[in-house]
Amino acid sequence: MNYAKALICCAGLMFCAIIPTFAQDEEEKDRGTVSAGYETNTTFYFNDKKNGEAGAVAPEGKFGSNNYVKVDYIKGAFSAGIQLEGYLPAIQGLFPQNLDNRMLMRKDFYVSFKDKGWDIRVGSLYEQFGSGLLLRTYEDRTLGINNALQGFRVAYTFGDYLTVKALYGRIRNLPFDVEQTFTDYSKATAAGADISFSLSRVLKTDRFDLAIEGSVLDKYEPDPMIGGPHATGYSGRISFGIDGFTLKGEYMNRKSDPAPYNNLDSTRNEAILVEMGYSGYGFGGLLTFRKVSNPFLQGFRMEPQTNYYTFINYVPALTQQHTYMLASLNPYSTQPDEIGGQADLYYNFKRGTVLGGRKGMKVHVNYSNFYGRKIDINTGALKKNNQLLYRDLTVDIERWFGKDFKMILFYSWQTVNATAVGHGDELWTSHIAVADLTYKFNRKYSLRMELQHLFTEQDQKNWAAALLEFNVAPRWSVSVQDMWNYGDTKTHYFSGSVSYSYSKIRAALNFGRFKEGYLCSGGVCRVTPAYTGINLALTVNL
Repeated sequence: MNYAKALICCAGLMFCAIIPTFAQDEEEKDRGTVSAGYETNTTFYFNDKKNGEAGAVAPEGKFGSNNYVKVDYIKGAFSAGIQLEGYLPAIQGLFPQNLDNRMLMRKDFYVSFKDKGWDIRVGSLYEQFGSGLLLRTYEDRTLGINNALQGFRVAYTFGDYLTVKALYGRIRNLPFDVEQTFTDYSKATAAGADISFSLSRVLKTDRFDLAIEGSVLDKYEPDPMIGGPHATGYSGRISFGIDGFTLKGEYMNRKSDPAPYNNLDSTRNEAILVEMGYSGYGFGGLLTFRKVSNPFLQGFRMEPQTNYYTFINYVPALTQQHTYMLASLNPYSTQPDEIGGQADLYYNFKRGTVLGGRKGMKVHVNYSNFYGRKIDINTGALKKNNQLLYRDLTVDIERWFGKDFKMILFYSWQTVNATAVGHGDELWTSHIAVADLTYKFNRKYSLRMELQHLFTEQDQKNWAAALLEFNVAPRWSVSVQDMWNYGDTKTHYFSGSVSYSYSKIRAALNFGRFKEGYLCSGGVCRVTPAYTGINLALTVNL
């Protein structure tokens, strides 16, 4: 890998982001406004034989860099923009292995017009119907997802009670053949329509809120391996709210899209989602139920395996999204056939009471439970017997003692079916406890410490972890942490970080040993390989 070339490309991308902002004459605002942003995630890798059982091997060139430049222009009802992506090459684990060492570029653009109820967009389309069970195209740079359609969307809003929209676009291609061009779009297309109607707004009442919505979608793919070229589906949704109570329901049904990613499943795709919530008097609660059968919709069928990069719908795990190191070692991902849900309960003890203290006390309880048919890791077939896939009971309590000291106590009891996370065929049960302590010396300086422990008799057995973080508001943050698997491998995963923020610039430098595992965002996870190295994350918005 030519480091000089990579750095020049990075600098060039940043230059492209910054220059347009200076091209605008501040005194001539009638010409519109230009905004720009630049983001890089760059890692330098080292070989490390002690990183896990297999060790961490640096890629060819020992370098990975993901870079994004986005420029937008707005003038009245008109807007336009372009995004450039440069992988010089991509950081490890982001794309299939045959793309890991290639320098890749791609671009997205759009032109948009919004006025008098009209919303017209041509170019890259980011759209979501309902919760996304039928369609969702979006960008998540953390996971390397950008499944925007390339086409057009037309929407019109009648008053404040009815919105209709229609779209058509080509589906992005993520090539598995090294001879393919990374910027290519596949021959597959998606066409759909959505309608949203608010009855309560028609009645001009604020006593309750009632909305009815529906969507249709057709994915067309010429010359499929098996099955017909069309995968047509629909969804219906209803939402109702009154006096702090909410009730939402969604049903999705779609013709199957048999392909390797769903083990050539030819049964219809189906999903049911129900949410009930209440908020008031310091209490909040949300009950969620979902049943899915073959719910995923991949952009095109030539993928050899399940790949979130080209999904054009959104089926995240409906479980507690953990952020503590040990609690997130084995996150759950939605399975092809599952039934279950979660309950979230919140209560705030008032400030000034015995339990609430000076600033109040927050108590949160989450319970998640999913059953279904596991995938046989040897044959890829779904097993017949319904069985536990995932269970998690989490309790966390947050309380201030005086005005300077905050304590969060966290406990999670997790049971994970090892097959659901790609390992073995047994149930792993673990208990995780965390003490998260923050002391504020004054408005500028604070010190935070995490002490964590995970106990289990399965997988790699017991873990301990600790973090120490010093903050100088609002600019600096410095931290060191260690995860120690003292129950099996005896491996320490030590790392540190330094971050700096000023105005619209944020830079973070991370260094150390990082465990093979899962990186999750919004309930969607991707596997990340073990690595040891130095990582720079830089964001600039102008």
